Amino acid sequence: MSTALVRNPDMFERLPDAGLGKTAREVFDILQARQEPAGLVRITQKQLAERLGITVPSVSRAIGELKDRGLVHPRTVHGKVQLHPLFAAYESMAHMVNHLKDESTHLWPLTFPGKMVPLPSGHDPREGTSFDPDPDGGEPAPLPEVKTPLRIAS
Repeated sequence: MSTALVRNPDMFERLPDAGLGKTAREVFDILQARQEPAGLVRITQKQLAERLGITVPSVSRAIGELKDRGLVHPRTVHGKVQLHPLFAAYESMAHMVNHLKDESTHLWPLTFPGKMVPLPSGHDPREGTSFDPDPDGGEPAPLPEVKTPLRIAS
């Protein structure tokens, strides 16, 4: 039984700015659908190629494009791909906020052509709603610190 995962809608609104080709977008969509919480995907390029009905070199080029844009970690291990934490899915909004705030979380640069991709702001999307990140009565999740926006590498 799968769990519904929470994603950062602000980042997905910026996804068209990445200028992905058709195959790279299809590969990214499959990675999104198959990910574990926090963005780890266990899938080989051969499995992706079979799923899309294309060659392994085509999948390899698409993954290279995703790496170039920063949507997946630049270093991948055979059969494992790590999605950028800002595009990963989480078990809850609290998990997402805490993971992004954690100093050990590596946020590598997003390099969308001609676009500045900002890091998350300190605005809490739950503000003014009845959302409870921990219905069991725990402490509310702390907000991430405001950081300077990422800039496109030149």
